[in-house]
Amino acid sequence: MKKNKATLSRENLEYLRAARVARLATVDKNHSVHLVPIVFADSGSRVYFVLDRKRKQSGVELKRVRNITETGNAELLIDYYSEKWGELSFLLLHCSAKVLGPGTNLNEKRLAARILKKKYQQYASGGYFPENLEEAVFVRLEPQRAVFWQNLRRSLV
Repeated sequence: MKKNKATLSRENLEYLRAARVARLATVDKNHSVHLVPIVFADSGSRVYFVLDRKRKQSGVELKRVRNITETGNAELLIDYYSEKWGELSFLLLHCSAKVLGPGTNLNEKRLAARILKKKYQQYASGGYFPENLEEAVFVRLEPQRAVFWQNLRRSLV
């Protein structure tokens, strides 16, 4: 993926900020897709998520982290579903991605922690956020391309 940051439109940023969950897609070196739901926050030009304290497989590096380390890329899908199909929409962000591992990027981790805790009360006071920021693992996504779609067709029913 070429590394030219996409400037997200005001509409794209509003859609991104209103969303509570997204789907993160990564691929491994064999082009096998891995897809997981994530919570996230943005700082305008970057999107962050953290490996939080929700239950995960013990002693295993998460596939999403391994894939991002190997490829430096990820896709982020935010969508809105309604039984009224005239309201369907999605935002797909093609991103360069970087793992901010233990002992690195402390100032950037502080920024990411602040915006994640502001967006999600569970991080601010629910015990899910990593206790040691220095040792925490965050991921930075930088959108390179954005695709926004919404169904503007009137419902046939």
